[in-house]
Amino acid sequence: METEQITEGDISFWVPSDRKNTKKDVVFFNPHMRLNRDISVAVAAQIKPKRYCDLLAGSGVRGLRIAKESAVGCVWLNDANPNAFELIKANALLNKLDVEVSNRDGNSLLCDESFDFIDVDPFGPPVSFVDSTIRALDKEGMLAFSATDTSALCGTYPRAAGRKYDALSLRTDYYNEAGLRIFLGYLIRRGLGLNVALAPVFSHCSRHYFRVYLHAKKSRRACNESLKKVCFLQHCFSCLNRRYAGLDDLMEFCGCGGRFVNAGPLWSGVLADKSFCASMGDKLDYSPDGRQLVELVGGEAELSNPYFNLHKVFHKQKMPARPTRELIDSLKDAGFSAVRTHFCALGLRTDASVEDIYAIL
Repeated sequence: METEQITEGDISFWVPSDRKNTKKDVVFFNPHMRLNRDISVAVAAQIKPKRYCDLLAGSGVRGLRIAKESAVGCVWLNDANPNAFELIKANALLNKLDVEVSNRDGNSLLCDESFDFIDVDPFGPPVSFVDSTIRALDKEGMLAFSATDTSALCGTYPRAAGRKYDALSLRTDYYNEAGLRIFLGYLIRRGLGLNVALAPVFSHCSRHYFRVYLHAKKSRRACNESLKKVCFLQHCFSCLNRRYAGLDDLMEFCGCGGRFVNAGPLWSGVLADKSFCASMGDKLDYSPDGRQLVELVGGEAELSNPYFNLHKVFHKQKMPARPTRELIDSLKDAGFSAVRTHFCALGLRTDASVEDIYAIL
């Protein structure tokens, strides 16, 4: 395997020279996922876990950066690919880092070991590792999952979403948020079945993937509280109205006369913890993009209604577009909360209803 040396964060490491960023690569490494890794390092620095595991480590860059840049007790890097295993060992030696390295199937490793921060970043969906990851967690800790099969979660391939995530996806104007909520809903439901409450502390959609960080706690009471926020999303394509509803509260028709279309089950609660975002942002001075993302996500963290795509809103009303900032100010003057969203440059998150927005326009 021919390699080249590159630098990211505080480490230098070897990666295959001939990379196409596909599953067929000898060892997978995606340079475009640096933002993903920057956030992981900041989260680890924030929570300071005793035992961290990168279950599908690839070249090992994420875990090695955490070992170098964060106050972590034990860092364990695993990959089932023998070539990745050898490359991780070489990269650990290059950076003089004392880490555990293993060459095992991820589910097998999680049957034998326990951790308080487990990171699962696969090529595709993480569903085959979810249950074993939750079981391998200590009584309380952090779980991180990525999903790159966003076309299924966002409604392009709803049958695939049904197979993988046991949910109905829907292609709305806020499709990426709906997809992220379906992803969270699946993870949280798997936790509930194991009496583990999973609460999002930071979630985002970037490029082609979803990324979520969930605080996990083994507590039946906390599980019951989480269950209240797992429900369905009802969307009206006629007027762009949207609402969350439980099974006993589903409506067939919207107030405008249009028919509601349903998606879910999904997570209807907040996507991040505002105080966690504020603390994490202080640890991202080395990553301007990461800091900006954390600030945006933290700014919208206290609002859980799906965002509005203003292009769609103005088009629906057959009106010329107005600046986003102007509309935010108008909503605030009317007594509503309103902020930009990280999901879409033309997106606005607010506690105002679609009727309220139309009235302000």
